[in-house]
Parts: sequence; C-alpha cells; structure tokens
Amino acid sequence: MCSVKVPATDIMSTMDSQVENSDKEEELKASKRKISLCKCGVCGSEEAKYRCPACLAHSCSLLCVKKHKQDSGCNGIRNKSAFVTLSHFDEMTLLNDYRLLEDTGRFADGATRDKLIQTPRSTLKAKKLAAHARKVNITLRFLPITFTKSKENSTVFITK
Repeated sequence: MCSVKVPATDIMSTMDSQVENSDKEEELKASKRKISLCKCGVCGSEEAKYRCPACLAHSCSLLCVKKHKQDSGCNGIRNKSAFVTLSHFDEMTLLNDYRLLEDTGRFADGATRDKLIQTPRSTLKAKKLAAHARKVNITLRFLPITFTKSKENSTVFITK
C-alpha cells in the first residue's frame, strides 16, 4: 500500500475555493429568480417558489399550494378579464390580452365551422307540427339543435 502526503495548505485552499464557488452559485441563482424573496404565505417557514395566478399568494411547495386552495377557496385560475391599472400594465399583461383575443377568435371560428350550427333550425316536419299545434291553441317550443334532448327527440306528426 502506498500513501500520499498532502500538505495542509493545499487542503485549506481547496476548501476555500469551494466555499467561494458555492457563494457565487447562490448569487447566480438569486439573480435568476423571478419571484421576490419572500416567505411562504401558508406555512411561513420557507422561501416562496410559486405564486398563485388568481390571488398572487406566495407558496413554497405543492402541499402549501393545496392547503392555500383549500383554506381560501381559491381555484388558482387567473381572471383573464380583470382590470389592470396603467401603472401595472407591462409586456406580460399585453401578451395575456393578445392571447385572450386569439382564443376568442379561435373559438368563434370553430363555432362557424360546427356542423350542428350550420344545419337548419327547423325542418318542414317541425314547422307543420308547430302550425297544427297553434291551430288547437297549443304553444309549442323546440329545443336548440345542439341539445341532446333535441337530437334524441323522435316526435312525429301524422297529418291524417
């Protein structure tokens, strides 16, 4: 077996350089953080890592997020149409507004392409049924075609 003698000064200098490197890493992490350095709003013991999109409450872990939702009744969904003052309006708010408009446009475009909406509201048979019902003083109203009950309806009017 062989042993190597290392001078004590080399060990100390290595430890000092490791401590300096860890300090630099912590400073780098702190500069990359997006959430301010504040404590968890639920447990108050650790540094907050997350922020609730709905109420902007800070939390440190998934357990604290779940507890926050349970205690406060917050659903965690951001109100997309909430008023934002001009002093708080920034690029991210503008981007969120743009995304809301895109989603609305996409939804409206999808509605115009829907086959159920393009079909006629009432058929000839339904019109005859409503006309005969009016003759005998019955008010007849039809459900919209998109409703399940309307699709399942098998009412037939025989004119004889």
